[in-house]
Amino acid sequence: MKNKASDRTLHIVIAAMFSAMTAVLIAFVQIKTPTGGYVHLGDAMIYLTASFLPLPYAVLASAIGGGLADLLVYPETIVYTVIIKAVNAVFFSSKGEKILSKRNALMTIPSGLVTVVGYSASKLIRMLLAGGDFPEALANALWKMPENTIQAVASALAFILIALAFDKAQIKKRMLREL
Repeated sequence: MKNKASDRTLHIVIAAMFSAMTAVLIAFVQIKTPTGGYVHLGDAMIYLTASFLPLPYAVLASAIGGGLADLLVYPETIVYTVIIKAVNAVFFSSKGEKILSKRNALMTIPSGLVTVVGYSASKLIRMLLAGGDFPEALANALWKMPENTIQAVASALAFILIALAFDKAQIKKRMLREL
């Protein structure tokens, strides 16, 4: 019989695993873009995390995974990333036996918008704080939007494909079954 302590422990262990996978997929599995940034599949892992675990665990795992990746790759954006990745996770639901529900598939849209707008806003803020003038900072922020949109779309597609495979293999049910 399961108890709350064993549920918490299992959720913490799974959250740590997803956090590590998110960090690796963001920091080390990258496709460079012409704008000087990169596209990664870490957001797909965040979507999986949030479709797999209860909200508090998913939010923390997503924020920590994104933050660790930025600590390794782009430390100047760590504060923005922790916030953006935490918010990315909020849209999804872990209720139900399946990872991929119609609701979770649709939630890739607002979560992707958070990525696009959040990182563009962070670019604008960072440039203004560094003493840049507003028109130039705004142009640079807008220049990042197509790259961030590609990021969001790639992550949504990867999430759907991985979630389908995980659901077919009943990964969620197997990992969360009674101890």
